[in-house]
Amino acid sequence: MNAPSIIQSKKVITYLLFALIFSCGSSDGSSDDTPAPTPALTSLQITSSNGNQLDLSGTNSTTLNVTGKDQFGATIPIAGSISWSSNNSNATVTNSGVVTGKNTGNSTITASSGGVSSTYAITIINSSSQSGTFVYVSDAASFNTGPWQILRYDENGQNGTVFIDENLAWPQDILFMETDEEVLISNLNSGEITKYNASTGAPTGNFASGIGGPTRMKIGADNLLYVLQWAGNGFVLRYQLDGTFVDEFTDVAISRSIGLAWDSSGNLYVSSFGDKTVRKFDPEGNDLGLFISAGLAGPTDIWFDEKNNLFVNDWSGNKVVQFNAAGEYVTDFVASGLNQPEGVDFFPNGDILIGSGGTSEIKMYGANGVFIKDFVTAGAAGLKQPNAVRIRQID
Repeated sequence: MNAPSIIQSKKVITYLLFALIFSCGSSDGSSDDTPAPTPALTSLQITSSNGNQLDLSGTNSTTLNVTGKDQFGATIPIAGSISWSSNNSNATVTNSGVVTGKNTGNSTITASSGGVSSTYAITIINSSSQSGTFVYVSDAASFNTGPWQILRYDENGQNGTVFIDENLAWPQDILFMETDEEVLISNLNSGEITKYNASTGAPTGNFASGIGGPTRMKIGADNLLYVLQWAGNGFVLRYQLDGTFVDEFTDVAISRSIGLAWDSSGNLYVSSFGDKTVRKFDPEGNDLGLFISAGLAGPTDIWFDEKNNLFVNDWSGNKVVQFNAAGEYVTDFVASGLNQPEGVDFFPNGDILIGSGGTSEIKMYGANGVFIKDFVTAGAAGLKQPNAVRIRQID
């Protein structure tokens, strides 16, 4: 064999050796043919045919369905049978996952299979017997990350239940449209005002969208809905009560506006959490300048009394501040006991409910600002960060 042939043969042998190495594994002897882990049932996902709220006087049952998930999050068949249980007598559940409400309140349903379990929360109401006074609270929870909910309590701040937990995105205000039997919820994150059945809390659609972070909502003397914006152009918006957009009522940007109220002359006042001020507009929406320019650390809700004194929930200052009709500081109406106050409403006798976000409570005060009691105790019904507080009388 001549020299060129020997060289060519060595090249072929070298090539075959490299091909053999790469076909068997890496150069360190490891193999690429290691079997993948076998999928195994690691979690259960529960869904409901009728949502998570049952009505003793309406749709009072739902079928829960279970899907298995493996360690990679992929759907996997469930080999064994599913066992069901309820944590109390408010609801029963059959072997096939059919849940039936028995008493008003909350119930947690558990599904188990092969040592893996998951839970599903159910709220049971009775729409035919919803008469009396109720208190509704929007729970901002962990602010822009949730989980969000609208809670309902009785007139004593007890027996809390989840009223709404669907289609929410950092819920702000609560507004009941009694003639339409609907309730509106403003959602800062989605830019939407969503609609729900006022009795059951079931979603019924959108009232408005494309808003720059809607916060407070109130119906004015002109029977239009006024809506504040946390972001966007910062103007006050107006809508007809069917959701039709009317106009931008103001043309002055208000940074992170989150409180509005009218005085006895029909002038509109808007609080700016961003600028730590309260701005005044005339009844036509013309800017009258800053009404309060100092003394606030982070204002949220505002309201007037019959003497045109203005009261401001100072979220960052942990107090309620009173100003007179000229915008001059009067006193700290509530000087202690509150932590991140937001959300306010009034009982017919003048008693005031104020949300205390930092303590996960709703506190009650007299018309003179004197503390009465913790109306909703810390964390009751899962409350974390109260935002809006709304008292509703149902006849």
